[in-house]
Amino acid sequence: MPEPGQELRFSERSAWWGVVGNLALTAIKIGVGVVGHSQALVADGVHSAADLAASAAVAVGLRISQQPPDEGHNYGHAKAEAVAQKVVAVLLILAGFELGTRGLAAFAHPVPEVPSALALAVAAAVMVLKEGMYRSQRAVARRTGSHALMASALDNRMDVISSGLATAGILASRLGVPHADALGAVGVAGLVVWLGVQLFGQAANDLMDRAAGPETVAAIRAAAQGVEGVLGISEVRTRMAGAMVLVDIAIVVDRKSSLLDAHAIAHAVEEAILALPRMQSVMVHVDPAPDGVSPQGGPGMRSEP
Repeated sequence: MPEPGQELRFSERSAWWGVVGNLALTAIKIGVGVVGHSQALVADGVHSAADLAASAAVAVGLRISQQPPDEGHNYGHAKAEAVAQKVVAVLLILAGFELGTRGLAAFAHPVPEVPSALALAVAAAVMVLKEGMYRSQRAVARRTGSHALMASALDNRMDVISSGLATAGILASRLGVPHADALGAVGVAGLVVWLGVQLFGQAANDLMDRAAGPETVAAIRAAAQGVEGVLGISEVRTRMAGAMVLVDIAIVVDRKSSLLDAHAIAHAVEEAILALPRMQSVMVHVDPAPDGVSPQGGPGMRSEP
């Protein structure tokens, strides 16, 4: 597995490719939507414009998250990812409300000109392109553990659905269904707002020191218990900082151990946990074993969940 710094660079590179892709799609969708008389395609283009800003926010957030700890940020800057994810969410919600307002307003006006075949072809082609962008970013996000990049990838998947709604609206309009194109625009808006709300909630959870998953905690416990001299584990607490994990762990050692021996065991536990993927910081607290607990009985002693 790549080193954490290398993972962040992979994520940042993927985010910048998303900026380039969304810039091109924004221009194509809005341009063809205006020329081809399609409100749904213009709405999809405005969505891509929001995606463009969101991709840029993710890329900048990933760049900031790579900065090392400093005097003002002792635990590094990894939470810049969650801040970037919140920016993505807010931009999507605002764009969705704008699209929905425009789409609903269209129902109060006479049926506009039927969208062109070019608008239909572009809307359909965009679905294929966005699916490719989604799969590419999802693969990188899974490999690196970047929540912000996964948010950007999910936004691309939502684009596939929104472009599908735009395509359906344009096709129905060309087949003679009144205001079908405007209805497609409203459908796109609803999806955009829904995704924004979901991403905002996830980002807020990350900023509230969300704990690592049970698999990660189990791996931390196994690494600590595998260190010679550890009789048990009193407590394990974790919190996420972007894709990285901060760990506080209390271990139990022989109460007759010297201070130097206990320190050596704690240091070995720290090194064992830091060897796991995406561990950023480990704080080890040492508790003396209760009376009657021998070193030979250590691994079998009770550990708090």
